[in-house]
Amino acid sequence: MSDFKPRNLFLALAVILALALLAVIAWRYHPEASLPTLVKALPEGVDVSLQDIDYTHVEEGRARWRLVANQIERRAGTEVLLIRDPRVTFFALNGEVDGTLQSVHGEVSDDYQQVVLKEDVVLQNPSGYTLYTDHLVYDSEAKTATTESAVRLRSERVSLDGRGLVFHTDTKKIRLNADVKGIFKPTKK
Repeated sequence: MSDFKPRNLFLALAVILALALLAVIAWRYHPEASLPTLVKALPEGVDVSLQDIDYTHVEEGRARWRLVANQIERRAGTEVLLIRDPRVTFFALNGEVDGTLQSVHGEVSDDYQQVVLKEDVVLQNPSGYTLYTDHLVYDSEAKTATTESAVRLRSERVSLDGRGLVFHTDTKKIRLNADVKGIFKPTKK
């Protein structure tokens, strides 16, 4: 009588299939071999590069702001994160949108205390005001956003143009520094 039974055949086939599957996985998955290729793909002098960013900052269980960007890079030897196409949404304590901010390029200091936005900077708040400039510096410690560039402030009833700006984020007060021109439309009764 033979020791070979159908169940032994199935067991042998299962073992062979499992070994073949492990061999394929081991052959295809070798991260150490692909790491030099990934590092070579980074631009010269870049330590870290992240694509398609969607980050929400939460404090005490509440969303405070959300950053969406196409790319973030950290240059070797610098203390700055470079951001491409940043779009930030700010949230009030009740969770409602408190404003939005976007630009073409941005830089964030290593301690996250200073943000510099460049090119087509647009700041909108929910009450209908929109601020346009080409350069804006936000200082978290001072709670101010400043620029020496030309600025335009628009709403349904207000049109202001000037050069230089100081915006106090805690009090929501804006000061235009020079060459201020404006039009104020009366409220309709």
